[in-house]
Amino acid sequence: MKQTKIFLLLILLLAAVLRIYRIDTLPQLNPDEAALGYNAYSLLKTGKDEHGISYPLHFRSFGDYKPGGYVYLAMPFIKILGLTPLAVRLPNLIFSVLTIFVIYKLVFLLTFNFQLSTLTAFILAVSPWHIHFSRGAWESSTALFFVILGIYLFYSYIINHKSRFFFFSCLSFVASLYVYHSARIVAPFICLFLLVTNFQFLLSHFKKIILPTLFAAAVAVPVLVSFLNSGGAARFGGVGLTADYGPVARSEELLNHHGNTLLSNRITHNRRVLYLMSWAQKYVSHFDLNFLFLKGDEVPRSKSPDIGQLHLIELPLLIIGIVFLLKDKNTKRLSHLSLALLFISPLASSLTFQAPSALRALPMVLPLAIFTGAGLYSLIETTKSFKPHNLFVITVLYIYSIFYFADAYFVHAPQRYPYAWNTGFSSLMPFIDSQKTKYDNIYFTSTYDQPYILYLFFTRYPPQKIQSQIQLTPPDKYGFSTVTMIDNLHFGKINWDSIPPKSLVIAGDEEIKAVPMASLVLPGGTIGFRVYEK
Repeated sequence: MKQTKIFLLLILLLAAVLRIYRIDTLPQLNPDEAALGYNAYSLLKTGKDEHGISYPLHFRSFGDYKPGGYVYLAMPFIKILGLTPLAVRLPNLIFSVLTIFVIYKLVFLLTFNFQLSTLTAFILAVSPWHIHFSRGAWESSTALFFVILGIYLFYSYIINHKSRFFFFSCLSFVASLYVYHSARIVAPFICLFLLVTNFQFLLSHFKKIILPTLFAAAVAVPVLVSFLNSGGAARFGGVGLTADYGPVARSEELLNHHGNTLLSNRITHNRRVLYLMSWAQKYVSHFDLNFLFLKGDEVPRSKSPDIGQLHLIELPLLIIGIVFLLKDKNTKRLSHLSLALLFISPLASSLTFQAPSALRALPMVLPLAIFTGAGLYSLIETTKSFKPHNLFVITVLYIYSIFYFADAYFVHAPQRYPYAWNTGFSSLMPFIDSQKTKYDNIYFTSTYDQPYILYLFFTRYPPQKIQSQIQLTPPDKYGFSTVTMIDNLHFGKINWDSIPPKSLVIAGDEEIKAVPMASLVLPGGTIGFRVYEK
Protein backbone atom coordinates (compact mmCIF):
# COMPACT_ATOMS: atom_id res chain seq x y z
CA MET A 1 0.00 0.00 0.00
CA LYS A 2 2.78 2.43 0.97
CA GLN A 3 4.74 1.49 -2.16
CA THR A 4 1.68 2.13 -4.33
CA LYS A 5 1.24 5.60 -2.84
CA ILE A 6 4.88 6.38 -3.59
CA PHE A 7 4.42 5.23 -7.20
CA LEU A 8 1.28 7.35 -7.50
CA LEU A 9 3.09 10.43 -6.16
CA LEU A 10 5.93 9.86 -8.63
CA ILE A 11 3.42 9.53 -11.47
CA LEU A 12 1.69 12.77 -10.47
CA LEU A 13 5.08 14.49 -10.20
CA LEU A 14 6.02 13.27 -13.68
CA ALA A 15 2.66 14.45 -15.01
CA ALA A 16 3.16 17.88 -13.45
CA VAL A 17 6.68 18.24 -14.88
CA LEU A 18 5.57 17.28 -18.41
CA ARG A 19 2.75 19.79 -18.21
CA ILE A 20 4.35 22.75 -16.44
CA TYR A 21 7.73 22.91 -18.20
CA ARG A 22 7.84 26.21 -20.15
CA ILE A 23 4.06 26.44 -19.96
CA ASP A 24 4.23 30.24 -19.87
CA THR A 25 5.86 30.46 -23.32
CA LEU A 26 5.25 27.18 -25.11
CA PRO A 27 2.97 27.09 -26.89
CA GLN A 28 2.44 30.78 -27.52
CA LEU A 29 -0.91 32.10 -26.35
CA ASN A 30 -3.69 31.60 -28.90
CA PRO A 31 -6.71 33.92 -29.39
CA ASP A 32 -9.13 31.66 -27.52
CA GLU A 33 -6.87 31.64 -24.48
CA ALA A 34 -6.38 35.40 -24.75
CA ALA A 35 -10.16 35.88 -24.85
CA LEU A 36 -10.66 33.77 -21.72
CA GLY A 37 -7.91 35.62 -19.88
CA TYR A 38 -8.83 39.13 -20.98
CA ASN A 39 -12.50 38.67 -20.13
CA ALA A 40 -11.52 37.42 -16.67
CA TYR A 41 -9.29 40.49 -16.36
CA SER A 42 -12.14 42.72 -17.51
CA LEU A 43 -14.49 41.22 -14.92
CA LEU A 44 -11.93 41.83 -12.19
CA LYS A 45 -11.50 45.45 -13.23
CA THR A 46 -15.06 46.42 -14.14
CA GLY A 47 -17.48 43.60 -13.37
CA LYS A 48 -18.21 43.36 -17.10
CA ASP A 49 -16.80 41.45 -20.07
CA GLU A 50 -15.15 43.10 -23.09
CA HIS A 51 -18.61 43.83 -24.54
CA GLY A 52 -19.86 45.49 -21.36
CA ILE A 53 -22.07 42.60 -20.19
CA SER A 54 -22.15 42.07 -16.42
CA TYR A 55 -21.06 38.59 -15.33
CA PRO A 56 -22.46 36.61 -18.27
CA LEU A 57 -22.79 32.82 -18.36
CA HIS A 58 -21.65 32.86 -21.99
CA PHE A 59 -19.06 35.28 -23.29
CA ARG A 60 -19.75 36.68 -26.73
CA SER A 61 -16.03 37.11 -27.37
CA PHE A 62 -15.63 37.03 -31.18
CA GLY A 63 -19.00 35.43 -31.82
CA ASP A 64 -18.33 31.94 -30.49
CA TYR A 65 -20.17 32.46 -27.18
CA LYS A 66 -17.68 30.73 -24.91
CA PRO A 67 -19.07 29.02 -21.80
CA GLY A 68 -18.16 31.17 -18.82
CA GLY A 69 -16.94 28.49 -16.44
CA TYR A 70 -13.26 28.74 -17.32
CA VAL A 71 -13.29 32.55 -17.25
CA TYR A 72 -14.49 32.52 -13.65
CA LEU A 73 -12.01 29.79 -12.69
CA ALA A 74 -9.18 31.93 -14.08
CA MET A 75 -10.14 35.08 -12.18
CA PRO A 76 -8.37 34.32 -8.87
CA PHE A 77 -5.18 33.33 -10.69
CA ILE A 78 -5.19 36.54 -12.73
CA LYS A 79 -5.95 38.51 -9.56
CA ILE A 80 -2.81 37.09 -7.93
CA LEU A 81 -0.43 36.73 -10.90
CA GLY A 82 -1.71 39.43 -13.22
CA LEU A 83 -2.81 39.05 -16.84
CA THR A 84 -0.17 36.57 -18.02
CA PRO A 85 -0.26 33.32 -20.03
CA LEU A 86 0.72 31.40 -16.89
CA ALA A 87 -2.20 32.78 -14.90
CA VAL A 88 -4.66 31.88 -17.67
CA ARG A 89 -3.30 28.35 -18.02
CA LEU A 90 -2.86 27.39 -14.38
CA PRO A 91 -6.49 26.34 -13.75
CA ASN A 92 -6.41 23.81 -16.57
CA LEU A 93 -2.96 22.59 -15.53
CA ILE A 94 -4.21 21.89 -12.02
CA PHE A 95 -7.41 20.18 -13.15
CA SER A 96 -5.50 18.11 -15.72
CA VAL A 97 -3.17 16.70 -13.06
CA LEU A 98 -6.15 16.07 -10.79
CA THR A 99 -7.78 14.12 -13.64
CA ILE A 100 -4.91 11.63 -13.40
CA PHE A 101 -5.49 11.26 -9.68
CA VAL A 102 -9.24 10.78 -10.14
CA ILE A 103 -8.80 8.12 -12.84
CA TYR A 104 -6.58 6.24 -10.40
CA LYS A 105 -9.29 6.47 -7.74
CA LEU A 106 -12.00 5.42 -10.20
CA VAL A 107 -10.19 2.33 -11.47
CA PHE A 108 -9.33 1.25 -7.94
CA LEU A 109 -12.91 1.82 -6.77
CA LEU A 110 -14.23 -0.49 -9.51
CA THR A 111 -11.51 -3.17 -9.34
CA PHE A 112 -9.68 -2.90 -5.98
CA ASN A 113 -6.52 -3.49 -8.01
CA PHE A 114 -3.65 -1.18 -7.04
CA GLN A 115 -1.43 -2.23 -9.93
CA LEU A 116 -4.08 -1.70 -12.59
CA SER A 117 -5.05 1.66 -11.08
CA THR A 118 -1.44 2.84 -10.93
CA LEU A 119 -0.65 1.74 -14.48
CA THR A 120 -3.77 3.48 -15.81
CA ALA A 121 -2.72 6.69 -14.05
CA PHE A 122 0.75 6.35 -15.59
CA ILE A 123 -0.65 5.88 -19.09
CA LEU A 124 -2.74 9.04 -18.77
CA ALA A 125 0.17 10.96 -17.22
CA VAL A 126 2.39 10.37 -20.26
CA SER A 127 -0.37 10.49 -22.90
CA PRO A 128 0.59 12.92 -25.72
CA TRP A 129 -3.12 13.63 -26.22
CA HIS A 130 -3.73 14.58 -22.61
CA ILE A 131 -0.43 16.44 -22.19
CA HIS A 132 -1.13 18.58 -25.25
CA PHE A 133 -4.47 19.79 -23.96
CA SER A 134 -3.16 20.22 -20.42
CA ARG A 135 -0.62 22.82 -21.54
CA GLY A 136 -2.95 25.68 -22.31
CA ALA A 137 -6.27 27.19 -21.34
CA TRP A 138 -8.15 24.37 -23.07
CA GLU A 139 -11.66 24.25 -21.61
CA SER A 140 -12.10 20.71 -22.95
CA SER A 141 -9.48 19.38 -20.53
CA THR A 142 -10.98 21.20 -17.57
CA ALA A 143 -14.45 19.92 -18.47
CA LEU A 144 -12.96 16.42 -18.69
CA PHE A 145 -11.96 16.66 -15.02
CA PHE A 146 -15.52 17.44 -13.97
CA VAL A 147 -16.88 14.59 -16.11
CA ILE A 148 -14.58 11.94 -14.64
CA LEU A 149 -15.09 13.35 -11.15
CA GLY A 150 -18.83 13.01 -11.69
CA ILE A 151 -18.37 9.37 -12.75
CA TYR A 152 -16.16 8.60 -9.76
CA LEU A 153 -18.57 10.18 -7.28
CA PHE A 154 -21.52 8.37 -8.86
CA TYR A 155 -19.90 4.96 -8.41
CA SER A 156 -18.83 6.00 -4.91
CA TYR A 157 -22.52 6.44 -4.15
CA ILE A 158 -23.44 3.11 -5.74
CA ILE A 159 -20.80 1.28 -3.70
CA ASN A 160 -20.86 3.22 -0.40
CA HIS A 161 -24.54 4.31 -0.38
CA LYS A 162 -23.71 7.78 0.93
CA SER A 163 -26.06 10.40 -0.49
CA ARG A 164 -23.48 13.19 -0.51
CA PHE A 165 -21.57 11.35 -3.23
CA PHE A 166 -24.60 11.41 -5.51
CA PHE A 167 -25.23 15.08 -4.80
CA PHE A 168 -21.68 16.12 -5.67
CA SER A 169 -21.68 13.78 -8.68
CA CYS A 170 -24.66 15.67 -10.09
CA LEU A 171 -22.99 19.02 -9.42
CA SER A 172 -19.79 17.86 -11.08
CA PHE A 173 -21.59 16.84 -14.26
CA VAL A 174 -23.43 20.17 -14.29
CA ALA A 175 -20.13 22.02 -13.78
CA SER A 176 -18.81 20.45 -16.99
CA LEU A 177 -21.73 22.05 -18.87
CA TYR A 178 -20.57 25.48 -17.71
CA VAL A 179 -17.02 24.91 -18.97
CA TYR A 180 -17.15 23.49 -22.51
CA HIS A 181 -19.72 23.11 -25.29
CA SER A 182 -18.96 19.45 -26.11
CA ALA A 183 -19.64 18.39 -22.53
CA ARG A 184 -23.28 19.31 -23.13
CA ILE A 185 -23.54 16.33 -25.46
CA VAL A 186 -21.10 13.90 -23.86
CA ALA A 187 -22.09 14.36 -20.20
CA PRO A 188 -25.84 13.66 -20.66
CA PHE A 189 -25.09 10.45 -22.59
CA ILE A 190 -22.72 9.32 -19.85
CA CYS A 191 -25.39 10.07 -17.27
CA LEU A 192 -27.89 8.08 -19.33
CA PHE A 193 -25.51 5.11 -19.38
CA LEU A 194 -25.03 5.32 -15.61
CA LEU A 195 -28.80 5.51 -15.13
CA VAL A 196 -29.58 2.53 -17.36
CA THR A 197 -26.87 0.26 -15.95
CA ASN A 198 -27.79 1.06 -12.34
CA PHE A 199 -31.52 1.55 -12.79
CA GLN A 200 -32.74 -0.96 -10.20
CA PHE A 201 -30.45 0.39 -7.50
CA LEU A 202 -31.38 4.00 -8.25
CA LEU A 203 -35.08 3.13 -8.31
CA SER A 204 -34.82 1.55 -4.87
CA HIS A 205 -33.14 4.73 -3.59
CA PHE A 206 -35.47 7.10 -5.41
CA LYS A 207 -36.28 9.19 -2.33
CA LYS A 208 -32.59 9.82 -1.69
CA ILE A 209 -31.70 10.90 -5.21
CA ILE A 210 -34.75 12.86 -6.36
CA LEU A 211 -33.84 16.14 -4.60
CA PRO A 212 -30.18 16.18 -5.74
CA THR A 213 -31.34 15.36 -9.27
CA LEU A 214 -33.88 18.18 -9.33
CA PHE A 215 -31.38 20.59 -7.81
CA ALA A 216 -28.76 19.71 -10.45
CA ALA A 217 -31.35 20.11 -13.20
CA ALA A 218 -32.27 23.54 -11.85
CA VAL A 219 -28.59 24.56 -11.77
CA ALA A 220 -28.16 23.36 -15.37
CA VAL A 221 -31.13 25.33 -16.73
CA PRO A 222 -29.52 28.81 -16.66
CA VAL A 223 -26.51 27.80 -18.76
CA LEU A 224 -28.67 26.03 -21.34
CA VAL A 225 -31.12 28.95 -21.58
CA SER A 226 -28.21 31.38 -21.84
CA PHE A 227 -26.68 29.30 -24.63
CA LEU A 228 -29.88 29.36 -26.67
CA ASN A 229 -30.61 33.04 -26.06
CA SER A 230 -27.09 34.39 -26.47
CA GLY A 231 -26.56 33.21 -30.02
CA GLY A 232 -24.75 30.03 -29.09
CA ALA A 233 -27.21 27.96 -31.10
CA ALA A 234 -26.43 30.04 -34.18
CA ARG A 235 -22.74 29.54 -33.51
CA PHE A 236 -23.27 25.75 -33.40
CA GLY A 237 -25.00 26.04 -36.76
CA GLY A 238 -21.78 27.56 -38.08
CA VAL A 239 -19.56 24.66 -37.02
CA GLY A 240 -22.13 21.85 -36.94
CA LEU A 241 -22.51 19.07 -39.44
CA THR A 242 -25.01 21.03 -41.52
CA ALA A 243 -22.45 23.82 -42.04
CA ASP A 244 -20.91 21.47 -44.58
CA TYR A 245 -22.95 21.90 -47.79
CA GLY A 246 -21.21 18.96 -49.42
CA PRO A 247 -24.09 16.49 -48.83
CA VAL A 248 -26.57 18.97 -50.34
CA ALA A 249 -24.44 19.44 -53.46
CA ARG A 250 -23.87 15.69 -53.68
CA SER A 251 -27.61 15.02 -53.41
CA GLU A 252 -28.35 17.41 -56.27
CA GLU A 253 -25.57 15.88 -58.37
CA LEU A 254 -26.89 12.35 -57.88
CA LEU A 255 -30.45 13.41 -58.72
CA ASN A 256 -29.21 15.09 -61.90
CA HIS A 257 -27.64 11.79 -62.94
CA HIS A 258 -31.13 10.28 -63.10
CA GLY A 259 -32.52 13.12 -65.14
CA ASN A 260 -35.88 12.96 -63.36
CA THR A 261 -37.42 13.69 -59.98
CA LEU A 262 -39.06 10.35 -59.21
CA LEU A 263 -39.93 9.88 -55.54
CA SER A 264 -37.76 6.74 -55.35
CA ASN A 265 -34.72 8.70 -56.51
CA ARG A 266 -35.40 11.51 -54.06
CA ILE A 267 -35.62 8.98 -51.24
CA THR A 268 -32.43 7.21 -52.32
CA HIS A 269 -30.41 10.40 -52.71
CA ASN A 270 -32.04 12.40 -49.94
CA ARG A 271 -29.66 14.94 -48.43
CA ARG A 272 -30.68 13.81 -44.94
CA VAL A 273 -29.42 10.32 -45.76
CA LEU A 274 -26.18 11.80 -47.05
CA TYR A 275 -25.80 13.88 -43.89
CA LEU A 276 -26.33 10.72 -41.86
CA MET A 277 -23.62 8.97 -43.86
CA SER A 278 -21.36 11.99 -43.38
CA TRP A 279 -21.92 11.82 -39.63
CA ALA A 280 -21.15 8.09 -39.58
CA GLN A 281 -17.90 8.66 -41.48
CA LYS A 282 -16.86 11.41 -39.09
CA TYR A 283 -17.74 9.30 -36.07
CA VAL A 284 -15.79 6.26 -37.28
CA SER A 285 -12.81 8.45 -38.23
CA HIS A 286 -12.05 8.89 -34.52
CA PHE A 287 -11.08 5.21 -34.38
CA ASP A 288 -8.75 5.47 -37.38
CA LEU A 289 -5.30 4.14 -36.49
CA ASN A 290 -3.71 6.97 -38.47
CA PHE A 291 -5.46 9.48 -36.24
CA LEU A 292 -4.75 7.63 -33.01
CA PHE A 293 -1.19 6.39 -33.52
CA LEU A 294 0.50 7.89 -36.58
CA LYS A 295 -0.61 11.35 -37.75
CA GLY A 296 -2.97 12.75 -35.14
CA ASP A 297 -5.31 15.67 -35.72
CA GLU A 298 -5.10 17.57 -39.00
CA VAL A 299 -5.35 20.90 -37.16
CA PRO A 300 -1.78 22.03 -36.38
CA ARG A 301 -2.83 23.75 -33.16
CA SER A 302 -4.12 20.42 -31.85
CA LYS A 303 -1.14 18.22 -32.67
CA SER A 304 2.60 17.68 -32.61
CA PRO A 305 4.36 16.81 -35.86
CA ASP A 306 4.94 13.20 -36.91
CA ILE A 307 3.13 11.69 -33.95
CA GLY A 308 -0.35 10.37 -33.26
CA GLN A 309 -2.63 11.15 -30.35
CA LEU A 310 -1.18 8.15 -28.51
CA HIS A 311 2.24 6.52 -28.30
CA LEU A 312 2.70 3.99 -31.11
CA ILE A 313 3.91 1.34 -28.64
CA GLU A 314 0.47 1.48 -27.00
CA LEU A 315 -1.31 -0.10 -29.97
CA PRO A 316 -0.62 -3.73 -28.92
CA LEU A 317 -1.24 -2.83 -25.27
CA LEU A 318 -4.61 -1.34 -26.20
CA ILE A 319 -5.69 -4.52 -27.99
CA ILE A 320 -4.48 -6.73 -25.13
CA GLY A 321 -6.26 -4.49 -22.62
CA ILE A 322 -9.61 -4.61 -24.40
CA VAL A 323 -9.49 -8.41 -24.53
CA PHE A 324 -8.37 -8.63 -20.89
CA LEU A 325 -11.09 -6.37 -19.50
CA LEU A 326 -13.84 -8.04 -21.50
CA LYS A 327 -12.78 -11.52 -20.36
CA ASP A 328 -11.95 -10.79 -16.72
CA LYS A 329 -15.00 -11.19 -14.47
CA ASN A 330 -13.45 -8.99 -11.78
CA THR A 331 -13.38 -5.95 -14.08
CA LYS A 332 -16.87 -6.26 -15.56
CA ARG A 333 -18.10 -2.89 -14.30
CA LEU A 334 -14.92 -1.13 -15.45
CA SER A 335 -15.02 -2.75 -18.89
CA HIS A 336 -18.64 -1.72 -19.45
CA LEU A 337 -17.90 1.84 -18.37
CA SER A 338 -14.79 2.03 -20.57
CA LEU A 339 -16.62 0.78 -23.64
CA ALA A 340 -19.45 3.24 -23.05
CA LEU A 341 -16.98 6.12 -22.69
CA LEU A 342 -15.14 5.01 -25.81
CA PHE A 343 -18.28 5.08 -27.95
CA ILE A 344 -19.84 8.18 -26.35
CA SER A 345 -16.74 10.39 -26.42
CA PRO A 346 -16.64 11.08 -30.21
CA LEU A 347 -20.32 12.06 -30.41
CA ALA A 348 -19.83 15.80 -29.98
CA SER A 349 -16.89 15.92 -32.37
CA SER A 350 -18.70 13.89 -35.03
CA LEU A 351 -21.55 16.43 -35.07
CA THR A 352 -19.20 19.12 -36.42
CA PHE A 353 -17.89 19.49 -39.95
CA GLN A 354 -14.28 19.21 -38.73
CA ALA A 355 -13.62 15.63 -37.65
CA PRO A 356 -11.85 13.78 -36.26
CA SER A 357 -11.12 16.45 -33.69
CA ALA A 358 -8.66 15.73 -30.92
CA LEU A 359 -9.99 18.73 -29.01
CA ARG A 360 -13.70 17.89 -29.05
CA ALA A 361 -13.12 14.14 -28.67
CA LEU A 362 -10.70 14.53 -25.74
CA PRO A 363 -12.86 12.34 -23.42
CA MET A 364 -11.68 9.38 -25.53
CA VAL A 365 -8.37 9.63 -23.70
CA LEU A 366 -9.99 8.20 -20.55
CA PRO A 367 -11.16 4.80 -21.87
CA LEU A 368 -8.06 4.50 -24.03
CA ALA A 369 -5.87 5.02 -20.95
CA ILE A 370 -7.89 2.43 -19.02
CA PHE A 371 -7.66 -0.17 -21.79
CA THR A 372 -3.95 0.50 -22.35
CA GLY A 373 -3.26 0.33 -18.61
CA ALA A 374 -5.13 -2.97 -18.50
CA GLY A 375 -3.06 -4.25 -21.41
CA LEU A 376 0.16 -3.33 -19.65
CA TYR A 377 -1.05 -4.97 -16.45
CA SER A 378 -2.10 -8.13 -18.30
CA LEU A 379 1.22 -8.35 -20.14
CA ILE A 380 3.17 -8.11 -16.90
CA GLU A 381 0.95 -10.57 -15.04
CA THR A 382 0.82 -13.25 -17.75
CA THR A 383 4.60 -13.33 -18.15
CA LYS A 384 5.62 -13.30 -14.50
CA SER A 385 8.62 -15.55 -15.07
CA PHE A 386 10.02 -12.87 -17.38
CA LYS A 387 8.75 -9.96 -15.29
CA PRO A 388 12.12 -8.19 -14.77
CA HIS A 389 12.90 -8.45 -18.47
CA ASN A 390 9.43 -7.24 -19.46
CA LEU A 391 9.61 -4.28 -17.11
CA PHE A 392 13.01 -3.32 -18.49
CA VAL A 393 11.86 -3.50 -22.12
CA ILE A 394 8.60 -1.65 -21.42
CA THR A 395 10.44 1.02 -19.43
CA VAL A 396 12.96 1.58 -22.24
CA LEU A 397 10.20 1.79 -24.86
CA TYR A 398 8.20 4.28 -22.81
CA ILE A 399 11.24 6.43 -22.07
CA TYR A 400 11.98 6.52 -25.80
CA SER A 401 8.35 7.34 -26.63
CA ILE A 402 8.18 10.13 -24.06
CA PHE A 403 11.40 11.68 -25.36
CA TYR A 404 10.16 11.32 -28.95
CA PHE A 405 6.97 13.17 -28.06
CA ALA A 406 8.85 15.82 -26.07
CA ASP A 407 11.17 16.40 -29.03
CA ALA A 408 8.20 16.74 -31.39
CA TYR A 409 6.30 19.07 -29.06
CA PHE A 410 9.02 21.30 -27.62
CA VAL A 411 11.45 21.45 -30.55
CA HIS A 412 9.75 20.74 -33.86
CA ALA A 413 6.17 21.98 -33.37
CA PRO A 414 7.18 25.63 -32.79
CA GLN A 415 9.23 25.51 -36.00
CA ARG A 416 6.77 23.53 -38.12
CA TYR A 417 3.62 25.34 -36.95
CA PRO A 418 4.68 28.88 -35.92
CA TYR A 419 1.51 30.44 -37.38
CA ALA A 420 -0.82 27.98 -35.68
CA TRP A 421 0.97 28.65 -32.40
CA ASN A 422 0.70 32.45 -32.81
CA THR A 423 4.44 32.89 -32.52
CA GLY A 424 5.62 36.48 -32.25
CA PHE A 425 2.45 38.15 -31.00
CA SER A 426 3.68 38.41 -27.40
CA SER A 427 6.53 40.72 -28.45
CA LEU A 428 4.84 42.35 -31.45
CA MET A 429 1.75 43.68 -29.68
CA PRO A 430 3.61 45.68 -26.99
CA PHE A 431 5.81 47.11 -29.78
CA ILE A 432 2.71 48.26 -31.67
CA ASP A 433 1.32 49.84 -28.52
CA SER A 434 4.53 51.80 -28.06
CA GLN A 435 4.19 53.22 -31.59
CA LYS A 436 0.57 54.42 -31.38
CA THR A 437 1.46 58.01 -30.55
CA LYS A 438 4.14 58.21 -33.25
CA TYR A 439 1.80 57.51 -36.18
CA ASP A 440 -1.62 58.72 -37.22
CA ASN A 441 -2.68 55.15 -38.00
CA ILE A 442 -1.36 51.63 -37.51
CA TYR A 443 -2.54 48.83 -39.78
CA PHE A 444 -2.21 45.20 -38.69
CA THR A 445 -2.87 42.27 -40.99
CA SER A 446 -5.84 39.99 -40.40
CA THR A 447 -4.00 37.06 -41.97
CA TYR A 448 -3.86 35.46 -38.53
CA ASP A 449 -7.10 34.96 -36.63
CA GLN A 450 -8.38 37.49 -34.11
CA PRO A 451 -5.30 39.70 -33.62
CA TYR A 452 -7.36 42.28 -31.74
CA ILE A 453 -7.80 40.06 -28.66
CA LEU A 454 -4.07 39.32 -28.55
CA TYR A 455 -3.46 43.07 -28.63
CA LEU A 456 -5.86 43.60 -25.72
CA PHE A 457 -4.23 40.81 -23.73
CA PHE A 458 -0.55 41.58 -24.22
CA THR A 459 -0.96 45.34 -23.72
CA ARG A 460 -3.38 44.91 -20.79
CA TYR A 461 -5.63 47.37 -22.56
CA PRO A 462 -7.98 49.10 -20.07
CA PRO A 463 -11.31 47.21 -20.16
CA GLN A 464 -13.31 50.40 -19.66
CA LYS A 465 -11.92 51.81 -22.90
CA ILE A 466 -12.62 48.73 -25.04
CA GLN A 467 -16.16 48.39 -23.65
CA SER A 468 -17.01 51.87 -24.90
CA GLN A 469 -15.76 51.37 -28.45
CA ILE A 470 -15.86 47.67 -29.34
CA GLN A 471 -17.81 46.79 -32.48
CA LEU A 472 -17.94 43.31 -33.96
CA THR A 473 -18.15 42.69 -37.67
CA PRO A 474 -21.10 40.68 -39.05
CA PRO A 475 -20.59 36.92 -38.50
CA ASP A 476 -18.90 34.94 -41.26
CA LYS A 477 -20.28 31.60 -42.48
CA TYR A 478 -18.80 29.86 -39.44
CA GLY A 479 -20.39 32.30 -37.01
CA PHE A 480 -17.19 34.18 -36.16
CA SER A 481 -16.91 37.95 -35.89
CA THR A 482 -13.94 40.19 -35.18
CA VAL A 483 -12.96 43.73 -34.23
CA THR A 484 -11.42 45.86 -36.97
CA MET A 485 -10.51 49.01 -35.05
CA ILE A 486 -9.20 50.00 -31.60
CA ASP A 487 -8.21 53.65 -31.24
CA ASN A 488 -5.99 54.36 -34.26
CA LEU A 489 -5.14 50.69 -34.73
CA HIS A 490 -6.81 48.98 -37.71
CA PHE A 491 -7.09 45.19 -38.14
CA GLY A 492 -7.85 43.83 -41.59
CA LYS A 493 -6.57 42.91 -45.00
CA ILE A 494 -3.73 45.21 -46.01
CA ASN A 495 -4.34 47.38 -49.08
CA TRP A 496 -1.15 49.38 -49.48
CA ASP A 497 -2.55 51.86 -51.99
CA SER A 498 -5.41 52.93 -49.73
CA ILE A 499 -3.26 53.47 -46.63
CA PRO A 500 -2.72 57.18 -45.84
CA PRO A 501 0.67 58.76 -45.04
CA LYS A 502 2.11 58.73 -41.51
CA SER A 503 1.03 55.12 -41.04
CA LEU A 504 2.79 52.08 -39.63
CA VAL A 505 1.91 48.80 -41.36
CA ILE A 506 2.44 45.26 -40.06
CA ALA A 507 1.76 42.71 -42.78
CA GLY A 508 2.44 39.09 -43.60
CA ASP A 509 5.59 37.98 -45.40
CA GLU A 510 4.41 38.47 -49.00
CA GLU A 511 1.21 40.40 -48.38
CA ILE A 512 2.41 43.65 -49.95
CA LYS A 513 5.18 44.63 -52.36
CA ALA A 514 7.26 47.28 -50.60
CA VAL A 515 10.57 47.58 -48.79
CA PRO A 516 10.13 46.75 -45.08
CA MET A 517 11.84 48.64 -42.29
CA ALA A 518 11.98 45.49 -40.13
CA SER A 519 11.00 41.83 -40.14
CA LEU A 520 10.03 39.35 -37.46
CA VAL A 521 11.75 36.01 -38.03
CA LEU A 522 9.93 33.00 -36.60
CA PRO A 523 11.49 29.75 -35.35
CA GLY A 524 12.61 27.74 -38.35
CA GLY A 525 13.71 30.84 -40.24
CA THR A 526 10.39 31.82 -41.82
CA ILE A 527 9.26 35.44 -41.88
CA GLY A 528 6.21 35.97 -39.70
CA PHE A 529 5.65 39.68 -40.13
CA ARG A 530 7.15 42.61 -41.98
CA VAL A 531 6.94 46.17 -40.68
CA TYR A 532 6.50 49.05 -43.13
CA GLU A 533 6.33 52.80 -42.78
CA LYS A 534 4.33 54.99 -45.12
